[in-house]
Amino acid sequence: LPPHIRALMTTRGPLRIPCSAFALGAGINLEMLLQGGLAGILLGVLTTFVGGFFNIRADRLVGGTGIAGAAASSTAGNAVATPLAIAQADPSLAEVAAAAAPLIAASVITTAILTPVLTSWVAKKQARLALALLQIGGCRRRG
Repeated sequence: LPPHIRALMTTRGPLRIPCSAFALGAGINLEMLLQGGLAGILLGVLTTFVGGFFNIRADRLVGGTGIAGAAASSTAGNAVATPLAIAQADPSLAEVAAAAAPLIAASVITTAILTPVLTSWVAKKQARLALALLQIGGCRRRG
């Protein structure tokens, strides 16, 4: 990257996150949660917790704490547009895409609620584990 772009991204990076998140979620409303119904909510719950399980394990496998894996366990906001893109590419799938869009939207909303909960839980669990390891290490040094 050019130095001026690198400096901009480094110093202004945190400001970009809310803007990007707003742009991704601007077309989603709670009515879509009702349209997606229980199946869409279940899809979101499974995405958060089953996907989260594997994401956390993968993060730990590569040396992480699992927190990043938990944070990645959501249905991204732009996933709602995927069925429309598929239907445009293959019009024979338009009916399936119309049924899938509300399910995905419900999953996006559900995971937007559950993913921070899962991430917080993993972070707190990791902090307790780190504290316990420090206490054990301190006991060994004294004894």
